[in-house]
Amino acid sequence: MRVPVSWLREFVTLPPDAQTIADRLATLGFPVAEIERRPTITGVITGRIADLQKHPNADRLQVAQVDVGDDAWLTIATAATNVAAGQTIAVATIGAQLPGLTIAPRTMRGVASQGMMISAEELALPGDWFEDGIMQLESSCALGADVVDLFGLDTAVLDVEITTNRPDAMSIIGLARELAASYGSGLRLPEIVNPGRAAEPPGEEPDVLIESHDCYRFVSQRIDGVGVAPAPAWMRVRLALSGQRPINNLVDVSNYVMLETGQPLHFYDARAIRGGRLIVRSAHDGEQIVTLDGVTRTLSSAALVVADDERALCLAGLMGGAVSEVGPATTAIVLEAANFNGARVRRMSNALALRTEASARHEKSLAPALTDLGAARAAALLRDLGATLYEPHAFGGPVTRAAAIALKVADVQRLLGMSLHAQQIERHLAALGCEVERVEPEVLAVTPPAWRRDLTIAADLIEEVARIEGYERIPLVVPSVAPHEISSAAFALESRIARALEGLGYREIITQSLRGAGSVEVRNPLSDEQRFLRDSLVPGIIEYLAENASPARIFETGEVFRDEQSGLVEQSLLTFGFSADPLDEPPWRDSHFLALKGDCEQLLRKITGRDAEMKRTTQSGFHPGKTALVTLDEREVGHLGRIDPRLAKASDLQRPAYLCVVKIASLRAYETPRYRVPSKYPSTYCDVALVVDIDVAARDVERAIVAALGSLCTGATVFDEYRGPQIGQGRKSLAARVTLQRFDATITDEEADAAVSLLLDALRNEFGAEIRT
Repeated sequence: MRVPVSWLREFVTLPPDAQTIADRLATLGFPVAEIERRPTITGVITGRIADLQKHPNADRLQVAQVDVGDDAWLTIATAATNVAAGQTIAVATIGAQLPGLTIAPRTMRGVASQGMMISAEELALPGDWFEDGIMQLESSCALGADVVDLFGLDTAVLDVEITTNRPDAMSIIGLARELAASYGSGLRLPEIVNPGRAAEPPGEEPDVLIESHDCYRFVSQRIDGVGVAPAPAWMRVRLALSGQRPINNLVDVSNYVMLETGQPLHFYDARAIRGGRLIVRSAHDGEQIVTLDGVTRTLSSAALVVADDERALCLAGLMGGAVSEVGPATTAIVLEAANFNGARVRRMSNALALRTEASARHEKSLAPALTDLGAARAAALLRDLGATLYEPHAFGGPVTRAAAIALKVADVQRLLGMSLHAQQIERHLAALGCEVERVEPEVLAVTPPAWRRDLTIAADLIEEVARIEGYERIPLVVPSVAPHEISSAAFALESRIARALEGLGYREIITQSLRGAGSVEVRNPLSDEQRFLRDSLVPGIIEYLAENASPARIFETGEVFRDEQSGLVEQSLLTFGFSADPLDEPPWRDSHFLALKGDCEQLLRKITGRDAEMKRTTQSGFHPGKTALVTLDEREVGHLGRIDPRLAKASDLQRPAYLCVVKIASLRAYETPRYRVPSKYPSTYCDVALVVDIDVAARDVERAIVAALGSLCTGATVFDEYRGPQIGQGRKSLAARVTLQRFDATITDEEADAAVSLLLDALRNEFGAEIRT
């Protein structure tokens, strides 16, 4: 959820730094995935076009006299076509700083222009969401006012992650309430009382028939005197900062109220309701509806709709229908603020492959009390826009008060491990909207607020106290652990792996174990993206690397699941790797691949005491020419390689990524390397450059050298590879360093020369190797 900090500040006093606010939200259980900081804009003020004339020397230019509240008007030449005398606009004065632009004096065809009229795009807002041309403001705006301050254009925007059990926090007011409780400051909420009082004209009373038990409450209100027009600029800007595209005043009011209060709304054109009543019912099998996105959808009885006497008008909790959409001819609307069964909305959303901001809230089972709140807030905003309001009508079940929960102060102290007085507990819970009554000196009767459906037992309240008091205040105490016979070998192995990778420069992460694809499906998924248990750690690692703007080195150990004929198989895997900037090197060489291979060899040597073997292979999701099979003692333990560029592009990876996957259960116990007494006689070495077929592995060459020379060879390492036109098509050059040493005497030059001749013959016979000249 995108949250402009300036909108939060309207309800609660907050620290000036957005990062501080984000950190506090994280401690409250609402981590901030990203902080979007707005570009610097200065010198932009409001002005009114007092006079507009054609440019005397240019047919496509106009010259305006703009009143900005000073004694002297500004003369501004413009090529915009959507300006007229009397309009209130944003004006960048001389010296103003815009994104990528500083306003300087200039002469346009002989006319000195003293500034520039501003479009939404020049204020760093999405240009295609606003007017095509100069941005229009309300005539009520004070002239000369700073536009950045007026509309909060300098505010940071927080991308807040909301857990599924807290739909009340999917709103500006909900998050402001949490912050106010945490900071111990007051919550400044507007008086949200529905201003509708008068009865409707005879025959125009909203009538709602609820035929489905999956609609719990339905608030309906008729509103006359509306006209479709652009919403006020302050509302459009605030919606745009929140990621919502402004449409018109009616749609914008409904979206604004949803973001502010958490209650989705829907407006029907009153003339489109045939029979004068709305019916909440299950759809008929095969029934069709054209939704607001222009798609014709065929429904089954599993869908829940809001209909009139003849046809479906809306997918309940999901999206409205085009037949009742408000438009330029709309003069009266019927407001809907309803509460539906969250599970049914979620199933309908999945079946229709349609997900909206409204369904994201409804599917989490909103509190019925929000319906009255949302309707009241929308009615107040529409009244301010000049609409005529009638009284609201509520259908369905009443808003019931939650039962009081007995909370013992001793239980709070026992479960949290810190001393809290009854007054502190009472203050924290009251700040969250609970009603707290002291029934005994150390027992509280706590009634949860109407918008919190997740508070049902005393343990829930204790968790709330811990959140507001601060988890960091809970003292660190090492618990006593009774002896047990459960083996810790797996944990110890994973700990050794983690320490080894940390030493290699990798950082541990934890990704979601629920994915959008797999073979093991959960029975009650929260969403399509969390329908299956993961069968690999690779997708989560790729997502993490894609979200990071800079290169990263990470690893994860975790369980994966597969559905096989023998049943459910659970396996522990290690996946580590990195993203890196591409290197300027030939296509056949990949130093990043070699670096990952080296890290894998070091890790396995440290964990098992054995040297790993690498063989060329192919693996789904990995580059077909840069993937290796990892074996230990001829036993497969994993694979490594570069992520397939096609998968990388589909996953929005900005740079190449390399991963290694290891089956932890395949790793054998550590084998202590045997000590070998070194020779006391000096060694010598020689470098040989060989030309071999392109598919000959360097490791095979090293083995052949050792086998040919026996105990005389104490080291054979291929240290360089070259390919090019000098070598020939299908061939490559490998440079190897051979260390020669005797254990009973100093090796002579003659012996060394004979050894080199012997190994060259052996390599020529086995690989067809030639000496590179």
